[in-house]
Amino acid sequence: MSDRPVTRRIALATCADLPSIQHDDAHLAASLERLGIQPASCIWNDPAVDWSSFDAVLIRTIWDYYKHHAAFITWLDRLDRLGIPTINDSRVLRWNSDKRYLLDLARHEVAIIPTRVVGAHELIDALAAMSAQPVVIKPTISGGAWHTLRGNADDATFLQAVARLPIELDYLVQPFVPEVVSAGEWSLLYFAGGFSHAVLKRPASGDYRVQSEHGGSVEPVEPVAATLAAAEQALAAVAAMGYGDLAYARIDGVVCDDRFLIMELELLEPSLFLDGQPQAAERFARQLSARLDRLHPDTPAAGECLFSYGTLQTAAVQLATFGRQLAGQPDRLDGYRRELIRIDDPHVVATSGASHHPIVHHSGNQDDRVSGTVFRLSAAELARADAYEVDDYRRAAVTLASGIHAWVYVGATPASLAEP
Repeated sequence: MSDRPVTRRIALATCADLPSIQHDDAHLAASLERLGIQPASCIWNDPAVDWSSFDAVLIRTIWDYYKHHAAFITWLDRLDRLGIPTINDSRVLRWNSDKRYLLDLARHEVAIIPTRVVGAHELIDALAAMSAQPVVIKPTISGGAWHTLRGNADDATFLQAVARLPIELDYLVQPFVPEVVSAGEWSLLYFAGGFSHAVLKRPASGDYRVQSEHGGSVEPVEPVAATLAAAEQALAAVAAMGYGDLAYARIDGVVCDDRFLIMELELLEPSLFLDGQPQAAERFARQLSARLDRLHPDTPAAGECLFSYGTLQTAAVQLATFGRQLAGQPDRLDGYRRELIRIDDPHVVATSGASHHPIVHHSGNQDDRVSGTVFRLSAAELARADAYEVDDYRRAAVTLASGIHAWVYVGATPASLAEP
């Protein structure tokens, strides 16, 4: 489609080491553009960025925030003062930036890897209480296996490495779960509270770290019902703590003795594993567009009129495209004739439930009449309607029989040139 208005600007927050939109987010960014939302990559701690020029900040690859945590919190405070929403919400980001949140989950009866939080000066005593058990130690504020150690609690070499950890940090002490190596670590992705897709991450041979920078691999998988139920219990606990309405969430865990244990709850800057998941990226983009509408209710909600003679009149298509049902009134388009075309876009077919959609062409004969419904909607919703329509259509301005000036989707190819 053409003539898609840019109705919103969204900053995709990145870091100096990864300043551009990464491959995993490329289809998401393109999908946002098709919805009339202009994405821009912005380094989160770059003082030159004018954050007030954006409608929201989507947290993406700020993968050094844990090294500058105080500055990160100050940045969130600044965005709050400017009235620039973050996605997820800044309260969620603050809470999730410190892995002590695992203890909050445990208090809400969520099954987690057994976790103890201690100061650096308490590490040796904590390890002594764990005898010869294999353990993992990581800072409470960390990422990418930063300052993370694995070893036996009574191993002298391991204890020497522990003694060299930064003294100013606090640490999680957890038993090492061998299933991470033998079976892999799960990541379940949720957008707007609904399950989207899942991957299984495996470490390289001889390692225990599943991150790609350490040689880990990723493959798409389908979780069983029990794993989904455990992940959704964790999300319910988050909502009960007052951190609901999540735009995105990634639940990382491992299956031990047929039980899914939460390792991390990623609500801040997770990889969303969108590469190879175009429908998930498009679905997330639509949900972000709807969220921007809610975040900016001062924007006129009904500044455009759209005349529909086809599938945009159905409740299922409206809910999938706009996140709501539209209120409309019957109207008529004169001087156009209606026919059917085959639709090949699988997403549009799945949304509408029909492989053939109506299309109209200008005939010039006022006796040709097309009945339909005229809807009032926002400019952002009009952009989402543009994204729904395939390239066989273009949006044109018309005057309806009622005298209302409206947009309508007509054949992109003149009827005289269209294939029979």
